[in-house]
Amino acid sequence: MAESSYYQGDYIRHPVYELSSKYGVASSDQVPLPARLDELREHIRREIRKELKIKAGAEKLREVATDRKALSDVATIVKKSNSKLNELQAELQQLESQIILTQGQPQSPQQNHSNGQGKAKRTRTANRYHLCSHLNAAWH
Repeated sequence: MAESSYYQGDYIRHPVYELSSKYGVASSDQVPLPARLDELREHIRREIRKELKIKAGAEKLREVATDRKALSDVATIVKKSNSKLNELQAELQQLESQIILTQGQPQSPQQNHSNGQGKAKRTRTANRYHLCSHLNAAWH
């Protein structure tokens, strides 16, 4: 009985799938993970560019606004835009960390040891994980 509740209530979603769902990017098992990560990264970058344009437009409006109501509306737009940009930057950072981690993962265990590079790949993976830990700590 306890096992069925684990599968029903305690399921933790992977960040990539959550971001895919949030932005409507297809997350098919037929598409390799690196391709999905790249697609998601480009989508988030487009969203950041769009939000930067919105913010720039609002700041131009601020220069020409004359009454308090217009200034207040523009300030609200800029505040929301800054908030959205911070959220997008955090998501992009999380995705970049995931990309770094998946780049170090071998495709198959036999392939990793057959060419004599198993230890070197494990070292690079450990270095990337260490880098991600520092980046994550600096971000938060």
